[in-house]
Amino acid sequence: MQKSISIRNGVILKTILHNTYCSRLSSTDNKNGILNIEEGSVLDILDKFKKQISFGEHNILIYPDRYALREVYSRACKMALENNEAVIMLLHYETRDDILTYLRELDIDVYNFEKKERSLLIVDSAKNYFGSAKDFLFYLNLMNANALRRNKRGILVLMDVGFHYYHHLIGSQIQKEINSLMEYEELLPAKLDLNVKILCLYHVKDFDILKQVDQKEYLLKLHFRRYKIKEDHNPYNKDSVNKTISMPCW
Repeated sequence: MQKSISIRNGVILKTILHNTYCSRLSSTDNKNGILNIEEGSVLDILDKFKKQISFGEHNILIYPDRYALREVYSRACKMALENNEAVIMLLHYETRDDILTYLRELDIDVYNFEKKERSLLIVDSAKNYFGSAKDFLFYLNLMNANALRRNKRGILVLMDVGFHYYHHLIGSQIQKEINSLMEYEELLPAKLDLNVKILCLYHVKDFDILKQVDQKEYLLKLHFRRYKIKEDHNPYNKDSVNKTISMPCW
């Protein structure tokens, strides 16, 4: 009985904290009813990454399709490896073979970084590999210490949450998936005391599963920087294919 009361009180406290947090959104951060998001083409966003992102940041990127996702993760990975950083890739919508194909297209020596230097880890799903959010955070701390011992500049984590495959589930089941997602996001502060850069990658349909504006605001507020690739800026369309092919990495 006492245990059930404790659990119920914990849920109530979490709800109060969530509502309070959302109510404190400033007018500056919350123009037009939604937190400010830097928008642009894939090229624009990649350029912002290069100029803005620093270690210790937990950021979010909303992307429109797998073409944009592939452009972002492959080039971000290449930049990090060439900058003597370790890379952890947790991509729900891409198979390992998909990822290897697009990394190799950018002349990334996957075998060297994965097997010899051991500075590249490719995982299908964060939840399936690490279990709970606490397990994931514990692993990040271990990886951070290991990277420092190996004289790495830090770690880039590319994490695609990937839960819009569950759109066919009933409301309570969808909510369970959302709660699981929020457990990961809430445990990771917007600024971390680690040499780690975390980029959470959200397909726009995943983001839109959060039906209420305050839910979206809350999720965005959990991240230090917020980016969105415009849907009409597909780098693979006819008008921009030449630009994409010639685009330098960062």
